[in-house]
Amino acid sequence: MSKGRKNAKHDYLLKLLLIGDSSVGKSCLLLRYSDGNFTSSYITTIGIDFKIKNITQAGHKLKLQIWDTAGQERFRTITSAYYRGAMGIFLVYDVTDETSFTSVQNWMKQIDENAEKQVVRVLIGNKCDMPTRTVDYARGKKFADDNGMAFFETSAKEDICVNEAFAHMAESIVNKLKSDPDAFAGSNPKTQSAKKLRGASSDGAGGSGSAGGKACC
Repeated sequence: MSKGRKNAKHDYLLKLLLIGDSSVGKSCLLLRYSDGNFTSSYITTIGIDFKIKNITQAGHKLKLQIWDTAGQERFRTITSAYYRGAMGIFLVYDVTDETSFTSVQNWMKQIDENAEKQVVRVLIGNKCDMPTRTVDYARGKKFADDNGMAFFETSAKEDICVNEAFAHMAESIVNKLKSDPDAFAGSNPKTQSAKKLRGASSDGAGGSGSAGGKACC
């Protein structure tokens, strides 16, 4: 797949969110996917951060606008504003932290209250390289299945299944847009981010993604 180029035109602009409790590794996942890097000393997100990544997938040039949201309770009201316009949301928990897995249910409620009904959800169990896990694969998979979500176990540190999770998300959204170009239009009418873009410029690092929906790790 070809890498995105500066000033290249894009077929779709996809707005994605990473949500979950603090310290589950959302920022590290974003850094790994967008820049191909990992650092164990990543500073906790304060409010909102985002990155741009351009990919070509299944013949479509995609511009991914990926928002990293703070997991702290005091930032929940800030975070809620960013649900509007989101086309895909990653719910992230830490497989070594039982509380973060339990919190996924609360984050699901946040999505139900704030996000577009058509939004694509993907569950991620991060830090699967750690030997001290408390949430096994079967529990995460069952929760995802019960809620109609794809499920991936990932490791930002070891670069396990990070690209696959993002590629699956992008593919799922594009498939929705192919069947209904206005599927997400109600969530962001000013920019019409869900519609096919013509002449949109790229602003970030290029990359490539491959389709995939199976959990790995």
